[in-house]
Amino acid sequence: MVYLKYSVFYIVLVNCFGILSLWAQPKTLLVKINPSFKSIIEQKIPPGCVFSTVDKAFGLYRCAIPKEWHPGQFARQINAIEGVLATQFSKNLVRRVQPNDPFYGQQQFLSTIKAPVFWDKNTGGINKRGDTLVVAIIDDGMDTSHPDLIANMWINRNEIPWNGVDDDGNGYVDDYRGWNGGDTNPKTFTTQSLFAHGTEISGIVGASGNNGKGIAGINWNVKIMPLVCYPLNGVDGDLGVIRSMLYVLRMKQLFLHSGGSKGACIMSVNTSVGIDGAFPQEEPIWCSLYDSLGMAGIISSIATTNSNVNVGRVGDIPSLCPSRFTLVVNNTDANDNRVSSGYNDTFVDLAAPGQGVFTTQLSTYNNGNGPYAGVSGSSFAAPQVAAAIALLSAGVCDTFWTLHQNKPDSAASLLKGWIVEGVDKLTVLKGKCATSGRLNIQRARDAMNTWCTSLNQDVATKPLIYPNPVQPGSAIYWAGQLPKLQWLSLMSMDGKVVVKQLNTAQSKITLPTLPPGMYWLSYANAGRVEQLRLLIAETVK
Repeated sequence: MVYLKYSVFYIVLVNCFGILSLWAQPKTLLVKINPSFKSIIEQKIPPGCVFSTVDKAFGLYRCAIPKEWHPGQFARQINAIEGVLATQFSKNLVRRVQPNDPFYGQQQFLSTIKAPVFWDKNTGGINKRGDTLVVAIIDDGMDTSHPDLIANMWINRNEIPWNGVDDDGNGYVDDYRGWNGGDTNPKTFTTQSLFAHGTEISGIVGASGNNGKGIAGINWNVKIMPLVCYPLNGVDGDLGVIRSMLYVLRMKQLFLHSGGSKGACIMSVNTSVGIDGAFPQEEPIWCSLYDSLGMAGIISSIATTNSNVNVGRVGDIPSLCPSRFTLVVNNTDANDNRVSSGYNDTFVDLAAPGQGVFTTQLSTYNNGNGPYAGVSGSSFAAPQVAAAIALLSAGVCDTFWTLHQNKPDSAASLLKGWIVEGVDKLTVLKGKCATSGRLNIQRARDAMNTWCTSLNQDVATKPLIYPNPVQPGSAIYWAGQLPKLQWLSLMSMDGKVVVKQLNTAQSKITLPTLPPGMYWLSYANAGRVEQLRLLIAETVK
């Protein structure tokens, strides 16, 4: 069982004003004093500083730094008073979640786009309504035997595999693991004669995180739907893309029309394939499908060409496809240097660090690190954007999902807007893409949260539970405003009720000893049913 490991922070009381320049200007000073000197100290403190007690038994106090004082000078003044044992500036802490995947340290691009900042609250995979989130990848398939991908491969649960019957009635026979648009069959995988490109992209999007193996994907738990666009005979490759896009569209429409019981909740599709030197008038059917996908709530992330050309002048498909539901991505490295790739400040939207990306390879590959290696190109920048859309979807508020059900195109526009708004502006990208910016998931999340807070007041007041994860048999507590509970239940992910309480209004909930795993905590709050996810972790030995 996977469980999160959090770094523990210990506050050490030391004289720290000598390195003040490393931080933003502090506003509060913590002071450790000898209790027997307290009255003397209060007489000698500079005007404007009023001590307030933090921990009397420990002798810890705090005071706001007067505006007329430089923080360093103020700290030295306080530190010089007899009886003051130590001082330090009060600073904000950032919770840090780091997966235990052994090659995580080689994935520098994750820090560049600020993916780990999102992981302290959400690692992807499921939205607030319990829907499984999916990223579709139109490419050359995926290695289903890969140890870092096998847990996150999408499965059509309404299809019985390889029985020759269209069990879910979606028009595709045996589409148990996606669809092969190139040859119109369900073969999207193999363990031997597969090209590696789709497998490399899959690892960036959703290699299993914190599983003690290989790498971590931007989403640790998202489902990856492979679509093969290359026909075996090498002819009509663009037709393979069109067929694959149609499959994605129909599966999302089926999800929306069935209330989530069929199809797939696809939030983004990655297209790291294309035609150099081509223009939209040559591929009108291909280009038109991006609007169709957007109307179903899907954003398409597109890798522009690796050639260092102005795509608006020389052409590139699908970079030039005129749709408001696409994000066209060019290439930087992890240090924010621009790398050779297509550019244009109208048709290309943003960049991502696709140079030297360490990701999954075929399970038969081994260069000393097992089935993992570094890759480079705009092909590996675009999936970071597709993955970011899915990660945002896992953390967005309920108001968004109501909009997504009723007006999925508007929801897709919001997702695209948050990505665009959140970029880090880079001088090297000025004139090279419309935003002059590189993907930043943290800032996109901030834009998302601003929208949610303004339109969905539950974001600020909805109670949380802690600890989460929790050890088997332990108690959990409500944090924040206590809900007005009519009933409460705890369900396993397969829908089995394991705890049921009626008319409860306690801040403490005692759990029975349950098997480790993810559970839904459902409750009726003032007549409205709400859900929170609870992880029961394995006992650490």
